[in-house]
Amino acid sequence: MVFFETKAKISLDPIVGLVQKASEDTNSQKLLAIVGSAMDDAGKLIVPDALNQAALEIVQQGLNMEYAPSGGLKDLAPLITEEFVGKDNLHKLYSENIRRAEVVTGGGTNAISLSLMTCTKSNDPIIVQRPHWAGYDSVALGIGRSNLINFELLDKDLKFNLDSLAKALNFAVKSLPLDSTSKITLILNTPFDNPLGKEISHADLMEIANLLGTYKNQKFLVILDIAYIDFGPTAKDYTKLSFIGDFFKKAGLEHLSLIVASTLSKSFAMYGARVGAATLFSPEYENVSEWKDIAGGVLRGTLSNLSRTSQEIALKILSDSSRLASIHEFQRNTVAMINKRREHFVNKISASLPEELEMISPDGGFFLSFRLRDEVLGRFPDFAKRLSESFISSSVYIPVLCEQFIRVPICGLREELLDLVADEITEHTSKIFGKVH
Repeated sequence: MVFFETKAKISLDPIVGLVQKASEDTNSQKLLAIVGSAMDDAGKLIVPDALNQAALEIVQQGLNMEYAPSGGLKDLAPLITEEFVGKDNLHKLYSENIRRAEVVTGGGTNAISLSLMTCTKSNDPIIVQRPHWAGYDSVALGIGRSNLINFELLDKDLKFNLDSLAKALNFAVKSLPLDSTSKITLILNTPFDNPLGKEISHADLMEIANLLGTYKNQKFLVILDIAYIDFGPTAKDYTKLSFIGDFFKKAGLEHLSLIVASTLSKSFAMYGARVGAATLFSPEYENVSEWKDIAGGVLRGTLSNLSRTSQEIALKILSDSSRLASIHEFQRNTVAMINKRREHFVNKISASLPEELEMISPDGGFFLSFRLRDEVLGRFPDFAKRLSESFISSSVYIPVLCEQFIRVPICGLREELLDLVADEITEHTSKIFGKVH
């Protein structure tokens, strides 16, 4: 008899699973290209000075170990929303009668799980892009959301695949029970997604809104996962989410709600001090007025309350313009570092990359990925399995995702290691394609 009910397992996450395998490998020369965090050339996590200074002040004053409120420290959630959505954009949304409510969360993952727990039922369809961050699957399985539908993010020309989304949406509508309370959730990881680093353009976002608007009586929840928003070509850019008002107008749906799932994990390099926010936008005042209390109740029932210390660090920085400017400088420096590494890596691998693979040029973010071309996928149906096994047998740890994608964390590898990654990808894929390298 099976005692457990949930289908969620750590081993189902290919990134976490690969980290586990790597940790068990005793080869001192193993090559690790897995985790997506910004590292300097010495392999040390890059932490902004402002973050260290704020943390030091809190420690010197004596840690406050009192409970933090379930919805987060006072004023923190609005400040997080302002930092990611932008003050001007928030004023514009308010003038357009789009209201908001926000709560502090334990990072972006918690913001997504909280959104799904508060706004969806177990059988409601959840549409996600392919390839996508495997955490979406873990969240869905962990909270009992079983109806996950994938659409291909990119078409054969590496453009946004609206046709694939339309098919997924049509399938989702047909799968709904005859229940007026059912809704369809669409998770969009933009700008600069994991693992491809692509940004859904304003024009494509308007096409998505128009597509949703064709289903006049359907309830929709759109979740924007913006984990990498501050690592595009211009780093901090408060206009990145200025499309939200246009999105509501284009969709023309009063029964559309949109949640921005934000996190300081990447933007402030607070990877181990989980702080973020879930911000609900809706033209229906009743939705907004009730949601904060409901979300706080879910947080209370699952986490009791979040870490006060990490929230205090975030609040110190977001309340101090000079410290926030220092964080923005860190973001610009990180982008410059990643761009330099990416250019080096592309120059290294371009000449030797097998023709069966295509490089997906990222718009920003932490990663660069390759795709096994669709036209040759049928000839190599076991490509992912064979490549993963080949990598691991040589103590090389590079994620192979969704049967045809290879992800390289440019953010965390100095140029010499990227050279090794390029050589390993070329060598192991060439073997699979029956070529001598």
